[in-house]
Amino acid sequence: MEKIKKFLREVFAEAKKTHWPNRSELLTSTSVVVLILAVMGVYFFLLDLFLSGSIRAILKALGVG
Repeated sequence: MEKIKKFLREVFAEAKKTHWPNRSELLTSTSVVVLILAVMGVYFFLLDLFLSGSIRAILKALGVG
């Protein structure tokens, strides 16, 4: 039982050290994440388009597709 109490004391001590972002920091971080997701989504869409077109062209040239 003493180990559990020690563990909980340490958890609460660490929780007090936690820095929670204010509204401005939260909105900035969220905007960065959404922007990166959008850019990566477009990148992978274009990459998929290019690779599927290339594979389709190769297969057509080989007479498979």
